[in-house]
Amino acid sequence: MVDKIKVEKFYDYFDEVANLLYDFNGTSYIEGMIYAFDLLMGKSDVNSEFPDDIKLKIQEAFDMILQIKLNAEELRKSVQLGLLKGFKHANYSNEMMTPDSIGIFIAYLIRKLYKDQKINSIFDPLIGTSNLVLTILNQLGEDIKVVGVEDNEFSANLAKSFIDLVDYENEIFMQDTLSFLNGNFDLIVTDLPKDDKTHQFYFPYGVISHHINNLKDGGYFIALIENDFFEKKNSDVFKKQIDESAYIFGLIKLSETLFNNSSKSILILRKKGELVFKENKFLLVDLPSFSDLNNFNKVINNIDNWFKTREVELNENNRS
Repeated sequence: MVDKIKVEKFYDYFDEVANLLYDFNGTSYIEGMIYAFDLLMGKSDVNSEFPDDIKLKIQEAFDMILQIKLNAEELRKSVQLGLLKGFKHANYSNEMMTPDSIGIFIAYLIRKLYKDQKINSIFDPLIGTSNLVLTILNQLGEDIKVVGVEDNEFSANLAKSFIDLVDYENEIFMQDTLSFLNGNFDLIVTDLPKDDKTHQFYFPYGVISHHINNLKDGGYFIALIENDFFEKKNSDVFKKQIDESAYIFGLIKLSETLFNNSSKSILILRKKGELVFKENKFLLVDLPSFSDLNNFNKVINNIDNWFKTREVELNENNRS
């Protein structure tokens, strides 16, 4: 359960600290948030160079929040509110954060895909602020190690601080994702960017082709993709590359109401293996708006039935 009052109180804490630092020396709002998190985790102390009145106000806010115990989802929701404010101040797009509803739905899919199989590690090759992976982990409620890659130092530091705050074991690497070769992960989840003009090859193709090799045999690669994903230049080359090591397990088109601009779909790939067999018919879904409860529940029932009819086969595959 999420206690809205606790969410608001934690927001008030880091908002107070961030605003004090901004007024004192122009520290950006999000950097101020990170400083407030570091205080809680014992990574920083109240700076002795601050004027006495600022030190007093920070200490008072700190002492107040220590009296409140928040769960991981309360922390995440509170931080999300702060990030939205911080992005606005820095003129960043809110699209940097994947909508919560998508993360919750992906967690539902993961439960169906892995069933009783233990997930020890989850990898996001484009982790950004880490909101997507944390939404998923909080829904799953399991102790899973998070590994992420982010080439922007600011975002990488934010993701690290955010995940440390909610107390998941993690490793965050600040580097080009296409240079990362260090994994044997149970699950890969990511929100692929709409476009990247700095690469000759369509960047999302490169991310999937590269990181499918960082997945264990039988593991799933779940990616948010553009709806015209398979119509991009060199799509035929990409399909041949992927076919060598994985097969398409499912494709779920998301409602356009979730996005301000172009809408997206969820692509599910499964890594091939000696005892991993391709589905005769992959999961194909056109998902209505989450607010259209009647039609949405009908589709969920259809997905449940699809998995139920393949339960024996999937269980055999999951033991591979």
